[in-house]
Amino acid sequence: MQGFKSFPDQTLIEFHPGITAIVGPNGSGKSNITDAIRWVLGEQSAKTLRGSRMEDVIFNGTETRRQLGFAEVTITFDNKDHYIPLDYETIEVTRRYYRSGDSEYLINKVQCRLKDIRELFLDTGIGRDGYSIIGQGRIDQILSDNSEERRKVFDEAAGIVKFKLRKNDAERKLERTEQNLVRIEDIVQEIAQRLDPLEKQAEKTKIYQKLSREIKDIDIGLTLYDIKRNQNEYEKSEQASSDLSEDLKEARDLSQKLKNDYKKFENNLAEIDQEIETKRLKQSVQNADLAELGEKRAIAKERKRSLKLQIESSISRQSELKIEQRLLDGDLEQKQIRSEKLAEEVKELNEKFESANKAVTDKNQELNQFNIQIEKIGDELKQKQEQIFNLKNSTTSYAQEITLISEEISSLEIQIKNLNLKMLEIETQYQEKNQLYKKEEESFALTNSDLISVRQEVDNVRADLTALDQTKQQLSNELNNSQYRLKTLQELEASREGFHQAVKAIMQKAEREHEFGRGIHGPLAELIHVPQKYEKAIEVTLGAALHNIVTSTKSDASRMIEWLKQTKSGRETFLPLDTIQARYISEHDLKKIKQQSGFLSIASAVVDYAEQYTDIIGQLLGRVIIAEDLKQALEISAAIQQKYRIVTLAGDIVQVGGSMTGGQDKKQSPGLLRRNREIAEYKEKIKELDQKINSNDLAIEKRTAILIANAQIQADLEKSYLEKEKYLYQLSTLTEQLKHELEQVKQELKDKSDNLEKYQNRTEQAKQNQLETETDLKKTEQIQSELSNKLEVLQQSQETANQKFEEFQDQMIALNISLQTKKETLANYTALAEQAKLDFTTQKSKQENLAKQIDNYKHELEKISEQTVEYENRYQNIEEELAILLEDIEHKQLERNQIEKQQHDLFTKVELQADQVSNLQLQLERSRQRTDRLEQNILSAKNHIWENYEITYIEIKQDEFLIENITESREILKQIRREIRDLGPINPNAIEEYNEVLERHNFMQMQKTDIELSKDKLIDVIHDLENAMSKQFMENFAQINHNFKEVFSALFIGGEAELDLETDDPLTSGIVIKAQPPGKRLQNLSLLSGGERSLTAIALLLAIFKLRPAPFCVLDEVESALDETNIIRFTEYLKKYTDESQFVLVTHRKGTMEASERLYGITMKERGVSKVLSLELTDAEMINE
Repeated sequence: MQGFKSFPDQTLIEFHPGITAIVGPNGSGKSNITDAIRWVLGEQSAKTLRGSRMEDVIFNGTETRRQLGFAEVTITFDNKDHYIPLDYETIEVTRRYYRSGDSEYLINKVQCRLKDIRELFLDTGIGRDGYSIIGQGRIDQILSDNSEERRKVFDEAAGIVKFKLRKNDAERKLERTEQNLVRIEDIVQEIAQRLDPLEKQAEKTKIYQKLSREIKDIDIGLTLYDIKRNQNEYEKSEQASSDLSEDLKEARDLSQKLKNDYKKFENNLAEIDQEIETKRLKQSVQNADLAELGEKRAIAKERKRSLKLQIESSISRQSELKIEQRLLDGDLEQKQIRSEKLAEEVKELNEKFESANKAVTDKNQELNQFNIQIEKIGDELKQKQEQIFNLKNSTTSYAQEITLISEEISSLEIQIKNLNLKMLEIETQYQEKNQLYKKEEESFALTNSDLISVRQEVDNVRADLTALDQTKQQLSNELNNSQYRLKTLQELEASREGFHQAVKAIMQKAEREHEFGRGIHGPLAELIHVPQKYEKAIEVTLGAALHNIVTSTKSDASRMIEWLKQTKSGRETFLPLDTIQARYISEHDLKKIKQQSGFLSIASAVVDYAEQYTDIIGQLLGRVIIAEDLKQALEISAAIQQKYRIVTLAGDIVQVGGSMTGGQDKKQSPGLLRRNREIAEYKEKIKELDQKINSNDLAIEKRTAILIANAQIQADLEKSYLEKEKYLYQLSTLTEQLKHELEQVKQELKDKSDNLEKYQNRTEQAKQNQLETETDLKKTEQIQSELSNKLEVLQQSQETANQKFEEFQDQMIALNISLQTKKETLANYTALAEQAKLDFTTQKSKQENLAKQIDNYKHELEKISEQTVEYENRYQNIEEELAILLEDIEHKQLERNQIEKQQHDLFTKVELQADQVSNLQLQLERSRQRTDRLEQNILSAKNHIWENYEITYIEIKQDEFLIENITESREILKQIRREIRDLGPINPNAIEEYNEVLERHNFMQMQKTDIELSKDKLIDVIHDLENAMSKQFMENFAQINHNFKEVFSALFIGGEAELDLETDDPLTSGIVIKAQPPGKRLQNLSLLSGGERSLTAIALLLAIFKLRPAPFCVLDEVESALDETNIIRFTEYLKKYTDESQFVLVTHRKGTMEASERLYGITMKERGVSKVLSLELTDAEMINE
């Protein structure tokens, strides 16, 4: 052990077979050995270890030693008989505890848990709660009437502790199982509550699906009717638009001619208006100048009058100020004379006061000096008295110290001699082993370095191979998926999956028969390529037109239509290159559209196609706008008056006229355009994946070869490493032991030498100090006498000086009062003189300012007179110019009125013609809008069929959807929709959800059954454990009771004793101990004497040992209450078990020591530090002889 309680140094105690006694005086630390054994075996109670907290087990330091940071105890068992259930012949258990609160547990130097240590010693008697470590407190607990400790000892002895732990585990599992069962039942109940509603929802969904099919048939029939009606109206609307367009052109030409004439009149009027405006502006400026001059002239006259009055007033005030100044001059002279006289009187009194004050200050300083000297001499006298007392005590102490140190020096010299001899012997052994260890360590380090490198290389290669395998798998999976996807797409392309039946029929025949296929270019979807960004927009725009077949001429198209009729292969639209003309948005509208936010492109501009298909693309997409989203599409539509179709990237459409189409189906099927793009992408991707897989395979081959070579090197190094590690460990252990012994001896030798030197120095110092102290004592006594005489003389001088000080102080106070009175009077007169002087200066300043002000007024008056003459001249000139200007303005106004009348007559003609153009334009716009709206209605109807039922207009067999009574069909459609509304909210997934919930309900029922079976099994396990524990406990309890009776009678030489159970339940019942020493009647244990109680408890422990002997037993002063006779019986009885167990007795009784085969003495030479001394009793007997 090291650092445990009072054992700071590494301490080794070896317990030999038989009885070993640990002895020592009280407080030496012998019971700390018992605590160390109990602690290393897993004790967690600080109180049991005689402390308040676990940190108390760490050595806490002494006056000469620092506290340690950790405590460590290791206990080693000889396990050749495998009493402890581990496959090792030697078992070493270690426990460490740090001041930080961290703990470490090790079994054979391998870190483990506290639980592992406890389980290791279960049912062996060695554990924390076993009967192998018994102290006096444990004796009291076992004998107590209400003690759990007694029950623990019997459980350990009966070997049922492991059964109890298993039972506790089973009960915890049972509790968790019951909790799981409750949760499962809650889930089953919750699912059952969902089944009925879901079943009803599923039935409702089936009805909804049936009604939806009926709606489809009627809706398609009504839509086909609307398409035919709109087509007829569309043709009429187109002809009307053409006629209106010609009329509008003629009206616009006439309107433009009238506008040009009107523009000429406007220009003439503008020129005249500009001349009139210029003259009026000049008139306004001159009027403003005239008004301004009139105002300035009036202000100048008023200012002249005001200045004359101010000059007269200022001259009058100047005379008054001269009189006031003469009066102030006389008053100032009188006040200055009085102030000077008072100042001389104050100066005289102040000189007398300063003289008196100096005399008082001098006397006060003299008194202070007397006080300081008296106080200083008094302190010195007191200090000298204390010195005399201390010096007398020191003289006596030094004499005693010299005697004690001399005795200690003699003892230390003998100890140092013995330690030098021991150190030389250990040092020689240590040097030999250390040199060998260093040599082997270098070899081991090289092997270890090589092994680490090889291991790292092997790990790296394996990691690389794992990564490469994973990469290969990923690439292979990706390649398979890509190949499968490409094959699927190519098959779909080959079979033209997704195209109309008519398209498939024509293209298949064209591919088989070259002549038939002459003039056929193919379906539009195969002739164009669209970027992924615009796929959705173009597919929605073209819709069924993607299936249209492009032909070279209209004759080719007619030929194909005839063939479809003959073979009844369906209907399809054809796009002849020689008849279809492109239609585009006008330049004016296009410029306006491009300025709108959210505009992306015209649909025809984002499609790639061969040049020969330009007209077809222009016809289908030239008047379609692509916008970012629906919000921006609506803004663009509003800006162009809903004239063109607009589609968004998401597939929403704003139709001509403002109607909107949008939304999304649950099931999205890939489009024809996307299929073409994906085929090209997958071909390129498969090529790249093939290259990556080939590179990966080459890398795997290289890394595998490296791994095989490194693995063989690693195996050889591993073997060498283990051999060297084992040998190095043996050398390390031996070297560390020698080093520790050497350090201990060196430290002890150093401590002894240091102490010897200290003691020698202290002897010399003590003698020197003694001599110096005697000399100082004589000097101090002489100084004390001189200071007493000096103090008496100073006190007499102080009294005389104090009387003189009081006289001077009275004189100074009287002078001070007179001085303050004069100073106040002087201050008052000085203030009056200053005020008078200030008034005089102010009056003089006012006179000077007034003279300057009069000069300024005169100068300003002259200047204003000159300005008044100038204003009069300018005013007359402006009046003459204004008269001429007014005559010019009147002449121009007459000329303007004549031109304006002619313009008004022409304006009436322009407006009449503009109204006619506007009416014609409005009629044409409405006609075109109606045409576009009808076209959009037709397209919307076709899209409605496609978007809602995924069937094109051409694919529809119109005979199947023929409706005879349109009105009746619309009413039926409304009725069916009302029925759907009456169904309420429909859960489209209800049928699938019902099946899923039903399946989950059945699964949870099975889970519940499994948990119930697990619960029954756990209950059976608990019952079996309880039966096994009860049986084993009763069998062993009966044997312990039998042994207890025998041992009790042997130890007490008679008497009776027995054990009994308090209740019928052997697993929870308390244990009753009955004892009747010889000559006494049966009585309660608490009434026995201390010796009888101890001997009874010892009898019980020995009875348990007889049944299940533990490998060792530590008894800490359990016999302290026994008399010598009983000690002899006790020790003799112990000797009967020494063949099976080792006994360690912590004792201070002579009889116990004599019965022991080996003694360990615990001493405390250094306060707070325990040391261990060992003695074989056979050696002690030889010494005594």
